[in-house]
Amino acid sequence: MSSEDRHQSRATIKEGDDVLIYIDERRYRIVRVRRNECFNSDKGSLNLSNIIGKELGDEVKLSTGSKALIMRPLIIDYFERGLKRVTQVIYPKDLGLMLILGNVATGSKVLEGGVGTGFLTITLARVVGDEGHVYAYEIRKEFIDAAISNLKRLGLESRVTIRHGDVRKDVKESNLDAAFLDIPDPWNALDMLRKALKPTSPIIVFLPTANQVIKLLKALSSERVATDIRIYETMLREYIPDHEALRPKTTMIAHTGYVVFFRILK
Repeated sequence: MSSEDRHQSRATIKEGDDVLIYIDERRYRIVRVRRNECFNSDKGSLNLSNIIGKELGDEVKLSTGSKALIMRPLIIDYFERGLKRVTQVIYPKDLGLMLILGNVATGSKVLEGGVGTGFLTITLARVVGDEGHVYAYEIRKEFIDAAISNLKRLGLESRVTIRHGDVRKDVKESNLDAAFLDIPDPWNALDMLRKALKPTSPIIVFLPTANQVIKLLKALSSERVATDIRIYETMLREYIPDHEALRPKTTMIAHTGYVVFFRILK
């Protein structure tokens, strides 16, 4: 059962549910509800047995008398506080753009190269649904193990096949709808992508440096392998929700990487 199923179908908390214990904007965490296990924070502890049978949205008291809300965790909560990280991740501000550029929808069959921690894998799996599939390639076994663990936490593992292999040369699938790459040298995967994708399918590449983008552009222009090339960089600024003094937060996640889009040709 997926995390969404565990929470959206009912409001009453049962053992085995994931819940978000929210104290304030700095103190919140996702926990799996188990009898006689404790949630601990600098504001106090909570025996998780005491929230079984409560409703989502209920307020509970911690051991110190501090209060916390019990809420349904959202995917943003999992990305921020609930999943294992073994690599640098692609941030939500980039993931949303990448999904739209890749034209991903229910039933899509997509290729991913460079799984890492699996945040992109998870995002794709949530969208393609049970009718679609994500075929992912990763060369490092420890990254595969972490990504599979995160997928299982969210109940999405059946929508993803992760192969221990190199997307530059080992792709077994064909006639796919889109490809997403988070590897340092995507120009070396172009021949493989032409074999794996339908003609004119979108390819979305995430690259952290301008040098890599320039090298990719040179590879794309050296022969007629792609068209409709676009390059994006997203900026996201969060605001302090104070109705008397609305203003931006003093820190922001600025540059994370470049999103390069193009359509592959035969």
